[in-house]
Amino acid sequence: MAKKVKKPISKPKKKGSSKKKKSGNIFTKLIVIIFVIILAFFLIFSVFRPSNKAAKVEKPTSQLVEKQEKKDVKAAENPKAEEKATAEVKKDEKAEKKAAETKVVEQSIKGTWQSTTGGAFLTMDGKEYRLDFMGVDSDLPIIGTYSVDGDLITFINKKDPCKDVKGLYEVKFNKNEIGFKCKSDDCTKRKATLPTEWEWLDTEE
Repeated sequence: MAKKVKKPISKPKKKGSSKKKKSGNIFTKLIVIIFVIILAFFLIFSVFRPSNKAAKVEKPTSQLVEKQEKKDVKAAENPKAEEKATAEVKKDEKAEKKAAETKVVEQSIKGTWQSTTGGAFLTMDGKEYRLDFMGVDSDLPIIGTYSVDGDLITFINKKDPCKDVKGLYEVKFNKNEIGFKCKSDDCTKRKATLPTEWEWLDTEE
């Protein structure tokens, strides 16, 4: 008779050990997933962080551009301002020069002058003038006031002839003589007398 072969008795598997293996695998997977998530987070943060800096830098850059544009506008306007300032300086210099010239003329014409053509004397004392005529049949003197503006003198008669009539003359100097060039004058007698050379006789102090 054939011998019966005994089947090896297989030991029953422990249920607890398989559960432990499964839970260990899940825990490992969770750790790996968490690690991957953290790594991904750091990578994303490192990528987007410079862009944030760039964004922050862009704001001041735009402000700098705006400031530069304003400076450019001011620079474009500056030539006009400079031209205006230069014109004002020139105007002031011109006014000062004219004031100095006026003072010189006022001082230079003071005194008594005799017409080189004869027949009249001109006396100027700083504010008033007087034209005297020579001869027995001479006319009455012309008396009035005058004002100086640079090399221009405005004569105004106080009474007839030509009361309150203005006469504008340009004065020129030549050593001890002065000359008057008529610019405009409706007083016939004064216009006929003044435009000539006058020789200095005396200066009032």
